Amino acid sequence: MPVSRQDLHDLLEERSRPALERPVPWELLHTRTRAARRRRLVAVTVAGAAAASVALTGVLVAPWSPAEVAQPRQDDTPITASSPHLLPASFDEPDGTVYRRIATATLDAPKKSEVTFEVKVSGKPLAIMADCPSRTRLVPQVRIVRPGPDQWALTPRSSLIKVCDTHMPIDLGPFSSGTRRAKLSITMPKALKSDPGEQAKRWRFGVYEWTPPTTMPPAPSPVPPPRSFGGTPPEFRLIGSKSAVWPAAREVTVTVPPPGEQWALVIYCDGGLAGRLTGEVHVNGRRQDVEAYCPEPPSERGGVGYSVLAPARPGPDGKVTVKVTLWSKIAGYERRPGNLTVAVYDSTR
Repeated sequence: MPVSRQDLHDLLEERSRPALERPVPWELLHTRTRAARRRRLVAVTVAGAAAASVALTGVLVAPWSPAEVAQPRQDDTPITASSPHLLPASFDEPDGTVYRRIATATLDAPKKSEVTFEVKVSGKPLAIMADCPSRTRLVPQVRIVRPGPDQWALTPRSSLIKVCDTHMPIDLGPFSSGTRRAKLSITMPKALKSDPGEQAKRWRFGVYEWTPPTTMPPAPSPVPPPRSFGGTPPEFRLIGSKSAVWPAAREVTVTVPPPGEQWALVIYCDGGLAGRLTGEVHVNGRRQDVEAYCPEPPSERGGVGYSVLAPARPGPDGKVTVKVTLWSKIAGYERRPGNLTVAVYDSTR
């Protein structure tokens, strides 16, 4: 019977699971490596190159996790979650935030359409990561089924749709004070009738608790907004922008000359804030019916995310003022720096 690549992947995951649950003993490995080098040096001096070869092949190492040492490390710098196929026992984000895995779960689709599991709640913020199957458009839904009423688990957006693109942990909504255990349910949606060829596939998940840095590092330099986007009419051209440093600032105000009938707003965050803040937009003091979600900065790969706004009358000063206010439900972001950027574009035809 032929064996598919997915079958091999599943077998490897099953056989390596015990090792995945153990952190890599880097300090012990480095100690044994240094001892082996000293023994090899002595062997070369006494018995020549042949004896050195014997000493080298006799080096012993402690048990290790193949998923966590797939890329050799030359020092003690922390592992980062940069691969979609890794659910490391722990890792650091660039701003110094430390993530530690506290639970794992597998949604064995298409055999099962739902998996429910418990996690311990210590009071620290929680997040979830996924080992995504290749070439799939069916994205599971994550809910909290205990404590309290059944509700979406993720914040600020309720979908895992970007987890496979960004390979970043997505926050779970904070639990009420005093919660010690929570039950999560992950459900695979049914394939759309319009896409009968799409099949459910196997997913792995890791739930992490995270600790922000004790000493908050400086925010990175803000990413400048693109001068224009949209190559065919309408093309949008930048008419004003401003950045502010979080958490010292929670809002950004941009004042621009009156734009035309069709104009656009681009909002984004960098540092550890990308995709993790939300808020509201006001134009000349009036709240707008647009979501002030704060994704990662625009890029050639990801394009530019924007909202088209309705025509706006100028204020008493003859200009239009846009104010964006952002926040997070998670107190840990008070200690994670980053930039909030708002850019206003007018259309040309």
